[in-house]
Amino acid sequence: MKRLRPLLVVSLVLVVCVALVLAAGCGRNADYYTKRANEFLRQGDIDKAVDQFERAVKAEPNNYEAQNSLGAALAMRGDFVRAIEHFRSAVRLKEGFVEGHYNLGRAMTETGDYKAAIAQFKRVIELDSTYALAYLSAGSVFLKADMADNAIDAYKAALRLDPSMIQAYMSLASAYVGLKNYDEALNTLAAARTLKPRNAELVSMAGRAAMLKRDFPKAIGLLEESVNLDRQNPVPRNDLATALMLAGRKSDAIDQWEQILAMNPEPGLKDAVEKNLARARTE
Repeated sequence: MKRLRPLLVVSLVLVVCVALVLAAGCGRNADYYTKRANEFLRQGDIDKAVDQFERAVKAEPNNYEAQNSLGAALAMRGDFVRAIEHFRSAVRLKEGFVEGHYNLGRAMTETGDYKAAIAQFKRVIELDSTYALAYLSAGSVFLKADMADNAIDAYKAALRLDPSMIQAYMSLASAYVGLKNYDEALNTLAAARTLKPRNAELVSMAGRAAMLKRDFPKAIGLLEESVNLDRQNPVPRNDLATALMLAGRKSDAIDQWEQILAMNPEPGLKDAVEKNLARARTE
């Protein structure tokens, strides 16, 4: 019996230690769960990533990076209301957390709270005046809020900070189109094309701007170029057909619409093309 007592004591100690480790989550911290979450993100499994980020936050509620990461994963899943809660926690835990304020502004934009979103982007700029993405995102919110002049100023600020930001050129051009300032839109897109001369989307946008300006020869030339750059995309081909029709080249327009139908486009575009074809054939 005397020999058994030390063994019994050791066994009890081991059981207690195991119980303590299990209660502590096997010693796993936020970093452990974050690494697992990122692996699930790489695999494209957002739900499992969210689960792991939630575990990270539960393990370390005061970890601002874990709160921010959970918010980002929730936003990727489209759960912007919950994402906002965690972004708020992140910026509350970390004073001057630029990324957190930026993410909070983006999520607020998605929920339609434009005033609050703009306030967050302004906060980002206060913290880091070189944060070009904040100006870009603020511009998009201004456009949604029908504040085109403010949007243009924001996009220009983004481009001053990062002249290579193609999205800022495209957004600025869209703002000019909204104001029916087609010349400025075309100039903006021409500047972008010096950086990306074979970007089909830039060329297509320029073609649509020229068409709205009713400069049909220029529009047709640009849209033909866009079609050649992205031959499997039916959208610029539809724009080309429209420009050809407006220019009085009905047979050429019909040919383009027939080519679109042969490409088996998505239902919405297919219906529009069929209607345009029927109208063109009866005129």
